[in-house]
Amino acid sequence: MIVLLLLCLALGSPLAAQEPPHTLQTNDPRLQQGIDLIYQLHFDEADQYFTRLVAAEPDNPVGHFFLAMVTWWRVLIDLDDTRHDEAFYLLLERCVEVCDQRLAQRPGDFDALMCKGGAIGFRGRLRGDRHDFLQAAADGLRCLPLLDQIRQLEPANKDVLFAWGIYDYFVEAMPERYPIVKPIVWMMKRGDKARGLQQLQTVAREGYYARTEAAYFLAQIYRVFEEDDRQAFDYFAQLHQRYPDNALFHRHTARAMIELGAWDQGAALYAEVARRSEAGRPGYHRRGHLEACYYLGRDAFRRRQLDQALGFFVAADSLGQGLEDDHDYVALAALNRGMCLDLQGHRPEALQAYRQVKARPDYRQSHDLADKYLKNPYPSSP
Repeated sequence: MIVLLLLCLALGSPLAAQEPPHTLQTNDPRLQQGIDLIYQLHFDEADQYFTRLVAAEPDNPVGHFFLAMVTWWRVLIDLDDTRHDEAFYLLLERCVEVCDQRLAQRPGDFDALMCKGGAIGFRGRLRGDRHDFLQAAADGLRCLPLLDQIRQLEPANKDVLFAWGIYDYFVEAMPERYPIVKPIVWMMKRGDKARGLQQLQTVAREGYYARTEAAYFLAQIYRVFEEDDRQAFDYFAQLHQRYPDNALFHRHTARAMIELGAWDQGAALYAEVARRSEAGRPGYHRRGHLEACYYLGRDAFRRRQLDQALGFFVAADSLGQGLEDDHDYVALAALNRGMCLDLQGHRPEALQAYRQVKARPDYRQSHDLADKYLKNPYPSSP
């Protein structure tokens, strides 16, 4: 028997080459390699990586889950673009099917429970982003029994805290910010924002596979819900340093710097966003380029380099032409273009820019300011 085993090893037989199946129960460098491809926005490579995993282990839900996550990040880099939604939902549906098949054979399987909970959770997340709050809440309710089972199976697993942290924070925070959802969440288990933040912070420090998602959630929570620009910047900067090719982390870090008053550093990052956008780098899309032009224009404007500022605002207007949605930065760029033109003494052109602002949805008091400068050239007294 020993001789047979030695012969198999010497000949490089499948017995010797066989690797253990991928699992979320341990820190598997093989999975992390593929996950890093996702966060670096190397989508084609990530698709190939997890497609090979699915082919090698078709009954393992782990490969199916992360294959869906590749498309999730295609969605996330530009949430205004809905072209990838249907593909994402189909991949999640397939993941849930594989999870259910495994659970039918092996009830309580950790990977199947984790992947099913994750798939339903991310489906609910996108439904919430699409303002389908009823379906999003329904997905939240479907996750709860799965989360309980997972926590009982692996109470020390830090990634398990990710879903609980999201639930605890948002089930309390969402009704505060969006009263329309109060009738939806009343039936759900009570949350705790402070506990949710603590759980997400633990995952961001100690998690295996959910570490980056936890850090991104924390950054957005602090930026949007807690209105703590310093905390948001700390997380965005960590993410950008970890994944420098990620356009979303890149833009968020630049904007966070500017919101903290670090204009020189923020403008330098936005200049790189503009260069990468022009080069067609993955994730650097038209709307992100528009955002970069707006802030580069604002930076030039504050330094009273009016010709340069005007060039950036005109570029932002050009990038906004033909967009299906009314993008906020288009209106703000038009407003600032009018202000530049007023300072240069080009009143008729400034009036035209202010009228463009009025033709778009109101954003950050853009209509009030446009009305003000339509009556009196910028800068006018309050």
